[in-house]
Amino acid sequence: MRWYSALLSLCAGAVMMAGTPARAQTDDAFNADPTAEFSFRVVQSDLDFDEGEDIDSSGIGVRGEVGFDFDLGKTTGARIEVQGGYFDYNDVTREDRTTYGGAIQVEQEISETIGVRLRARRIENVAVLEALPGADQTSIGVRVQWEKGNDRLRAYADYLEREYDYNTTVHSDGWRLAVQYNRRLGSYHWLRFDLRHEWMDSEDSPRRSYQRTVAQVKYSLPITRRLRFRPSIEYRQWSYDERIARGDPQGDLRRDSYVGPGAEIAYGRTKGIYATASAQYRIKSSNDERYNSDTFRVGLTVGYRF
Repeated sequence: MRWYSALLSLCAGAVMMAGTPARAQTDDAFNADPTAEFSFRVVQSDLDFDEGEDIDSSGIGVRGEVGFDFDLGKTTGARIEVQGGYFDYNDVTREDRTTYGGAIQVEQEISETIGVRLRARRIENVAVLEALPGADQTSIGVRVQWEKGNDRLRAYADYLEREYDYNTTVHSDGWRLAVQYNRRLGSYHWLRFDLRHEWMDSEDSPRRSYQRTVAQVKYSLPITRRLRFRPSIEYRQWSYDERIARGDPQGDLRRDSYVGPGAEIAYGRTKGIYATASAQYRIKSSNDERYNSDTFRVGLTVGYRF
């Protein structure tokens, strides 16, 4: 049994054990609330590669998620979810992408202002930066949250393990560290700062090894009860351990970055129909002549939350 299978089993056992005393006390002490979400998306982009789970190449896709939220007590909660998605690329030379997976998490309030969440997740055929065919990814992470009044600070640490399906199975592993500060100014009115750094290493295929840093500032301005305007500015930089930049006079390893001003129009509330229209212009810089042109991306997502 792989380590992540044992981990998922352990987390599931912890959820069941935590819920057992609650069920024994009263019939109402242990509750499981089902949730579901389905969405349809259209993307038009100049990009010819993927970044993370947000598919930037042009095409259309659908996604669904079903979960159960468990109330294990006044300060303890858990969630189990399964998800799946399909994306049809406009590029006829690329195969359509089907993804599926699941996650389990446990949350614990430490005090009135501090909470901790442990989350384990497995997803098949996810789009990633370092491999165009995608990868199967397993992750386990912890999130520590501090919240007081209108201020919220979150710190994340996730361990990632990926498998690439080539002629032989190739593995990589690494870490993703992140911090987020959110200042609430009113209902759906907030200012958010995000900073993330991640790295992946592969002894099987050093070309899969990379480092990436992402920083973003985003502002949400309510226009009506259900409509918000969200401008943002994003900076990304990434480099590879074993990829020589084409056209670089010194023959250095490839290094890329971009600055991306963008904006969204978001409609909806916590439940019911929702929609997001987004646009971003990416001012790119690379020492590889193939990736040194600016790109433009627009997208539309329409969905329903139950």
